[in-house]
Amino acid sequence: MNINILEVNLLGTFEVKYGRKAIAIPSRPAQSLFAYLILSAGTAHRREKLAGMLWPDSLEETARDNLRHALWRIRKALPPEPKTEYLLTDDLSITFNASAEYWLDTSALEKVGENASMDELIALLSAYQGELLPGFYDEWVALEREHLASIFEHHMARLMSLLQEQNRWLDILDWGERWIKLGQKPEPAYRALMSAHAAKGDMSKVAATYERCVKSLKEFGIEPSAQTRALYEKLKAGKERIATESIVSVAEKRKSPLKTNLPVPITSFIGREKEVEEVVKMMGKNRLVTLAGSGGVGKTRLAIQSSHKLLDKFKDGVWWIDLVGLSDISLVPQTVAKVLDVRESPGQPLTETLVGEFQTKQVLVVLDNCEHLILACAQLADRLLGGTKYLKILATSREALDILGETVWLVPSLSLPALQDSVTIKSLSKSESVRLFIERATAMQSEFRLTDQNANAVAQICRRLSGMPLAIELAAARIKMMNVDEIAKRLDDRFSLLTSGNRSALPRQQTLRAAIDWSHELLTEPEKILFRGLAVFAGSFTLEAAEATCGQIGMPRGEVLEYLGRLVDKSLVVVDAAAESRQTRYRLLETIREYALEKMKSAGQESSIRDRHLEYFRRFAEETEPHLYASEQAKWFARTEAEIDNLRAALDWSIVEDAGAENGARIQNGFQLVGVLAWYWQRSYDYDFIERLQHMLSRKTAALPSIERARALSTMGFILGTLGRNTEARPYLEEALDIARKHNDPLTLGWTLTYLAIVTRQLEEYDSSLSLLNESLALTKGLGISGKAVTGMTLGWIGDVYLGRQDEARAQKFYEESIALLRETYNSNILAFADRRLGLLMLKQGNYERATILFKESLGNNHDIGDQPGTTASLAALAKLALVQGKLTRAAQLCGIVAGRLEAMKTPMMAMDVAEFDYVTAALRSQLDAKSLEKFWMKGRSMPTERAIAFASGES
Repeated sequence: MNINILEVNLLGTFEVKYGRKAIAIPSRPAQSLFAYLILSAGTAHRREKLAGMLWPDSLEETARDNLRHALWRIRKALPPEPKTEYLLTDDLSITFNASAEYWLDTSALEKVGENASMDELIALLSAYQGELLPGFYDEWVALEREHLASIFEHHMARLMSLLQEQNRWLDILDWGERWIKLGQKPEPAYRALMSAHAAKGDMSKVAATYERCVKSLKEFGIEPSAQTRALYEKLKAGKERIATESIVSVAEKRKSPLKTNLPVPITSFIGREKEVEEVVKMMGKNRLVTLAGSGGVGKTRLAIQSSHKLLDKFKDGVWWIDLVGLSDISLVPQTVAKVLDVRESPGQPLTETLVGEFQTKQVLVVLDNCEHLILACAQLADRLLGGTKYLKILATSREALDILGETVWLVPSLSLPALQDSVTIKSLSKSESVRLFIERATAMQSEFRLTDQNANAVAQICRRLSGMPLAIELAAARIKMMNVDEIAKRLDDRFSLLTSGNRSALPRQQTLRAAIDWSHELLTEPEKILFRGLAVFAGSFTLEAAEATCGQIGMPRGEVLEYLGRLVDKSLVVVDAAAESRQTRYRLLETIREYALEKMKSAGQESSIRDRHLEYFRRFAEETEPHLYASEQAKWFARTEAEIDNLRAALDWSIVEDAGAENGARIQNGFQLVGVLAWYWQRSYDYDFIERLQHMLSRKTAALPSIERARALSTMGFILGTLGRNTEARPYLEEALDIARKHNDPLTLGWTLTYLAIVTRQLEEYDSSLSLLNESLALTKGLGISGKAVTGMTLGWIGDVYLGRQDEARAQKFYEESIALLRETYNSNILAFADRRLGLLMLKQGNYERATILFKESLGNNHDIGDQPGTTASLAALAKLALVQGKLTRAAQLCGIVAGRLEAMKTPMMAMDVAEFDYVTAALRSQLDAKSLEKFWMKGRSMPTERAIAFASGES
């Protein structure tokens, strides 16, 4: 084997080497992602599918962020400059490149043919180190592990048969024991061992081997097969030896990937085989089926399992729509469209666009967690089903959608153990709820076993919890703290108390609340205080954030770490993988967070805790601001992105108006959070942010002409201006300018002057724009790193004004000054813009060499900091370069890349970059024949991101 290739071992270990030296991929999620990709090399996996599969309990944005961090860790670990890229990525998918130079141990196991000789099998199986990825508990691993184990068993059984045919009894004794020691229960191995001992005349070992087989299989509650029993009886009777034969068949070859984004849960699905069959049957007869029931009954898991069974019934896919984190009813159609990759058509409601999309397609849409958006889901389902012929919908909800044609199916609890005086292991074997409890308890405490002594307590727990999956899992989690008798006793007491206190609630609601209340009551008072406080965090959070927000509310800040650790131990808080910032993050599962929120509100602490949460993220934003303009800006953009859910929650709280006297300060904190993160919002969340900020600015408590309001107004105007909405932007910026002048705040004034100058420049009011820019320049010199950012940006826009006036010499002078200053401060973000503008001027003057250098620097800087609109604009500039140089097919391919990115991005390019791109595309249509344009455009449009960047940079 060539030593300079990637060598990957996944059987019995996780080991990656290059040049015979180990490569460390540090986090378990990154290892799992890498293993999944390489095992399916050549298959493109959609990013949302990977995120949902690896982080199924996370919010969508958090899961995507985790995926980006895991991918970053993999790239960082792999050899930096391979001959062929290992990972092919774009904005939609990730693929392990099957053409790359690598060796994978599982491939050798899968490739061996049925005609392999005995020696070939021995060489292959000698290298087998054990099951796939031991210690990994992802569900996809379990499925792949089973697939590979079946192949291994087939080859082992065939080897045993070949050895028997040649009477190689010593080899059989060796290989049979080796097979058994791998932790499996292979009857063919025991049969071969019995035959070998009989051939050697040692009948005592024949009997002992048979007894070992019986005992081994008994652990699974099964008896030896008729074939094994018959062989033992014949050998014991002294009859002629009967050669063993393989009863293990090769697993079916994996089918081609189906069109779906269905989640792959990380825990196994227990029981409910009949329920799955019933749901599948109902979907065959009906177009809308709603799985209804109370929270925690298992609607979502049943829907996932049933949908997987339906994959081959819908040729155009089965699509999972997770509504759990959605609160705005108007966004339900957008959520469906995003998953199905349906683009909104101008002048047409999105729902009608969806109807058109589904007209001829055989699709199953699964709407999960509809109860809090019931009217919107009902209206959407009614319109989609009424306007299409083949579409079907499977919904989960705590109540029916209540529309014509709906079939409602109440999801039952898991089957319970029978009521009887004497409970034994055997009598519990058919109970789904018991099986679930045992599996989850064993995962919490590996030495836990169901015994005749604890069987009665386990049965009591499952009965008292009415077979509800969530309640059972919460109870099983307590096995780390107490035995099952203690769990049963406490759970029984809790039920009696809650039933007496809330007779009007539905029985299943009583049961679920009893389980969660009981889990909460097991906490000490300080743990309860912290538990309530942590409910304020949307998505994940850091220890620092928890200390700042929850410290001093009933406990000293220094004790937060201790009690957070206790909540982690009690499975109420989950530890997320470390992000790029190397900060460990924590989160509450959504159901637990909802419960904690109720406790926070009932304790009368919501306002105080949410105010501290808002205050923390205001300070977080202030700390972040200068770093967004310096050399480490990529790290700080990523750190800010990790907090997006918390930033949104903090902003939403800042506009809540109540009777509290602190309300005016609250909105000012929100404005401050907005204003100092202007560049973050602009590059990532334009549309999401504009509506939220408009609402903030309209509140009564927001009218105070504070410097915080000025910063928020300035940010609003800046974002609208970059979108080309200049007439809308101007009033915001003029009001901000008036307030900033009164407060004599030079930094706010400098930014606002420059933002307003951008708007007037785009409106071709050159004199006004130049006056504003010169005033900004005079104010911001000497104001530190943020002042240099304003100055650098201002110089670039002065160049733009002169370019608009056709004064190319002065334009170039100011562009050069801007670039020099921004390079000095390592401000890649704003530098990328100045590079691009000077590059266009060089292109106009025929200096193609300098234009190329500047465009590539702009592309590299934007790509390095993850600025998607900027990266796309740089690609468009390189397309113009190719056009001007007469490289029409290259220009067409680059335009295809840009077009594909524009469709996928949630934030557009700046208006002036859009104008440049439109110019190039129009020129191509007039200069290149339609067939060639289509060919190279589509070639570029389908290129993964990294290949597209390399192509644009001239590296491939």
